[in-house]
Amino acid sequence: MNTKPCLCLRDIELFSGLSLEFFKHICFATNKQQIKKGQVLFQQGDEADHIYVIKEGRFKLSRITEDGNESILHIMGTGELLGETALFRPGAVQLATAIALEEAKVCSIDRWTFEKIIKNQPDLAWEMIKNLGNRLYTIWEQVSETNRQSTVEKILSLMLRLSREHGETCANGIRITIPLTQQEIAALVGSSRVMVSQSIKELTDKNYLYREKRYYILKNKCF
Repeated sequence: MNTKPCLCLRDIELFSGLSLEFFKHICFATNKQQIKKGQVLFQQGDEADHIYVIKEGRFKLSRITEDGNESILHIMGTGELLGETALFRPGAVQLATAIALEEAKVCSIDRWTFEKIIKNQPDLAWEMIKNLGNRLYTIWEQVSETNRQSTVEKILSLMLRLSREHGETCANGIRITIPLTQQEIAALVGSSRVMVSQSIKELTDKNYLYREKRYYILKNKCF
């Protein structure tokens, strides 16, 4: 369920300040890809030699832990970047796997081309710094929440964040437009599926959250 339109790269904030002439060079340098639901865009351990711009759709970034479990780091949507955190480190590898949660369209630019663009466009370099800073802040925010919260609190914090990033208003609150299984929620909050099941029941009983078909709705009382 994705109501967001497919963007032109120039509609994305990162590239919006570029002149039309310079933007044409970027557009010609990108590789356009259509990704099917469930398809892997890049794998944990792959060489990190491209930056990806999501034109349409959503991806989950996940890692496989030493004990073989999946840990979902983040869910990325239209207009966001993938793979940029390792761009300026030659020989770096992808630290996570990007998997499409729905039909998606992406544009990719190789690291060498993008570095040339950055050197010639200070405004674009500044936008990249802001983007990386926001990503780092989000990661620290999640780590902080994970360290001090109960499973119920972790799930409620997750739902609040997803409602801001991937929510749409409905009659009873905010519908999170990503269909999530309890196992995926467990991977997002770092808990077991059993604990997640119990916590969701508690949140539902307290009228904070309920599920409508494939989607969770965060009730108005949460805001």
